[in-house]
Amino acid sequence: MCRFLLYKSTSPILLADLLTRPAHSIIMQSVINKLRIDMTMPMNGDGFGIGWYDDQPGTAGCLFTSTLPAWSNMNLQRLAEKVRSRMVFAHVRATTGGTATSEANCHPWQFGSLMWMHNGNIGGFEKIKRRIQNSLSEEIFLSIKGTTDSEHSFAVFLNMLDDPHKPVFTYQELRTAMLKTIAQFNEWLDGEEQLSLMNFAVTDGQSVVCARYVTSAHLEAASLFYSSGSEFQADGGKYRMVKANKREDVVVVASEPLTYERTDWLAIPTNTLLVITPKLNVHLHPIKDKNWNPNRGRPKLN
Repeated sequence: MCRFLLYKSTSPILLADLLTRPAHSIIMQSVINKLRIDMTMPMNGDGFGIGWYDDQPGTAGCLFTSTLPAWSNMNLQRLAEKVRSRMVFAHVRATTGGTATSEANCHPWQFGSLMWMHNGNIGGFEKIKRRIQNSLSEEIFLSIKGTTDSEHSFAVFLNMLDDPHKPVFTYQELRTAMLKTIAQFNEWLDGEEQLSLMNFAVTDGQSVVCARYVTSAHLEAASLFYSSGSEFQADGGKYRMVKANKREDVVVVASEPLTYERTDWLAIPTNTLLVITPKLNVHLHPIKDKNWNPNRGRPKLN
């Protein structure tokens, strides 16, 4: 099970204030992850990736990926101390399904202005891999460079868009494509006993859509939390989400909270989409399919 985080704000943040400095930063989560479902692989040391956007809407973001563990990559440390952005994706990887440790298999992935990452797995992926590939347009099929279920999931998502080359998408377009992607996997996986954990995240640099999803009406999905406020900053050496007014100027989504301030973080309910609009409004949309269960429990912070 991987770990990821994303950040969207009206003001750019230094990557170090997300990736390396907070008490439970994503670099720390690559070594210690308290809310992991599969504890047989307690570390996320099979590579990492970060993606960020500049201030020009409709342009592709920048990616930096490596097969080295995030905690030992000096180039990541150097970049984090210099790069600032209003829109950041970050991911630390633990392989699933026996896939190779290679840069082609490191998240996030890009297609045009879109960026994608995944925490989880597609149960029975090898059984449906041919059907996935056969469903794709020639261009999207040829865009797949790695071997993971996660990159194939991105390809399915791209195939659900009317025009994946658009420089900017409405959040409604991204939300609809995400719902179609999950529905398509449910159709392909009908009768499959292995669980699928589909914590997906996608952005065009302006809007963000995240899914916290499991193919079960009773079990919990992989953990996913969010925090919003006016500024994510260090307060007396400790990071927290500052809420100076009622406006949402910052939204952070993470597999595990970056800080130990419990009141700063809310769990995204299982089988729910979180949408961040270009104006930083946060919407939660339950995915009311066969796996929807309003009485399911929610994860708690330890």
